[in-house]
Amino acid sequence: MGTSCSDRELLGRLVGFDTTTCNPTTQLFDFITDYLASPSIRCERFDCGDGYENVWFETGPVSREGEGLTLCGHVDTVPADEPNWTSDPRELVEHDGRLHARGACDMKGFDAIAINLLKEAAESGTDRPFCLLLTHSEEIGTIGAGQFAEQWPKDRPMPTSVVVGEPTSLQPVCGHKGHLSARITVGGRPCHTGYPDDGVNAISESLPLLSALDGLRDELRSERTEQSAYFDEVPFAVLNVVRMTGGNAVNIMPEFATIDIGVRLLPGQSTKEFLERLQDTIRGCGLTLGESAGPGTCTLQPLNNTPPFWTPPDDPFLMSVLDVSGQDRPTAVGYGTDAGRLEALGCRSVIFGPGDIAQAHQANEWMPADEFDRAPGLLRSLFESI
Repeated sequence: MGTSCSDRELLGRLVGFDTTTCNPTTQLFDFITDYLASPSIRCERFDCGDGYENVWFETGPVSREGEGLTLCGHVDTVPADEPNWTSDPRELVEHDGRLHARGACDMKGFDAIAINLLKEAAESGTDRPFCLLLTHSEEIGTIGAGQFAEQWPKDRPMPTSVVVGEPTSLQPVCGHKGHLSARITVGGRPCHTGYPDDGVNAISESLPLLSALDGLRDELRSERTEQSAYFDEVPFAVLNVVRMTGGNAVNIMPEFATIDIGVRLLPGQSTKEFLERLQDTIRGCGLTLGESAGPGTCTLQPLNNTPPFWTPPDDPFLMSVLDVSGQDRPTAVGYGTDAGRLEALGCRSVIFGPGDIAQAHQANEWMPADEFDRAPGLLRSLFESI
C-alpha cells in the first residue's frame, strides 16, 4: 500500500482534479485506485462509457447477508465559474477554521475521509466488510448511482447499511424527495406571420397548459403523506415550470413550444401515478398526447428520475447513526442524493456527512474544519457499533 496522506492532504489532492460533471472521472479514479492499491483491498471499476466510471472498494470478508458498512460519495462537482472566488477553486485553502475549494463541502471532504478510513481498516485488518462506493455525475441527476444499481450483479451481496456522506452538518437524514424532470412539447403549424390564419401558434396553444400546471402545483401543495412531518420547511411535493422555449424567427409562426418541468415527490409517492396525473392535466387542456407533436397534439418525455428515499425512523442502522451523532431525531431534506438510487439494491441508507449544504455550489465553497476533523471518529464509532 502506498504512502498515506492525512485527511487534509488527501482532500487537497482530490480538489486539484477538475471533476466538473462535464469532465470524465478517469484521472481521479486512477489516482484513488493507486492510493488504495493493496492486497487487502479489492477494487472494481464499473465502466459507464465516455470516460465515466463508478468505483467499488472493499476490505475484510465478503458480505454474505448484507452485514458490514458501505460509505458512498460522488466525485463530480458543479462548475467553479463564479467570478467572486477569492482563491483558486482547485487549491485547498484553510482560513479562519474553514477549508475552501470547489468540492471541499460537496463532497470531496467526505470522500477524503472515507478513502482514508478504508485504507486504515485494510491496514489494521477487520473481521467485517468495509466498503466504499464512489460515483460519477450525481450533480446532474444521480446518473452514476443509477448505472451502478443496474450494473451491480443482482445475486451479489453488499453491505446494505450505507452512509451517503452528503453535507448534513453531521445531522442524520433519513429521507429525501425525488426529482423527476420531464419535457412537454406542444405542436403548432408554421407559416409566415403575415398570413396567421395559415398556421397554428404553438406558444399560444401552450398557454392553457401553463395555467393547468399551476393548478396541479397548487393541488400538490395541499397534499400530505406520512413522511411530510419530517420535511419541516416544505412538507409537500413541489412542481416547477423551469424552462420554456419556442419559435425560430420573428416572422415565422412557432411550430413547437417546449415546457420543461421539475417535480420533487415525497417518499412513498409514485412516479407512475404522478405521470398519469400529469397526462390527465394535459388532456384536460384539450391536447392529445401522441408520439409526435402537431396542431392540437403534444408529447410527454420523462428526462431523468432521481427516486425519493426513506429509511424508517425506527430502523436499527439509523438508530446507530443517531446514537453516535448524539441526535434524538432524524430529519429529511428536499434535495436528491445517490441514496434514492441505492434503494433498488436493498440498501438502508442514512445521509450523514460534514459540511453545510448551504455552502455548496457557491463561490468560496467551504467545509468547517472542526466538522471535517470530527467526522472520522464518528464513522469509526459507527462501524464498531453495527
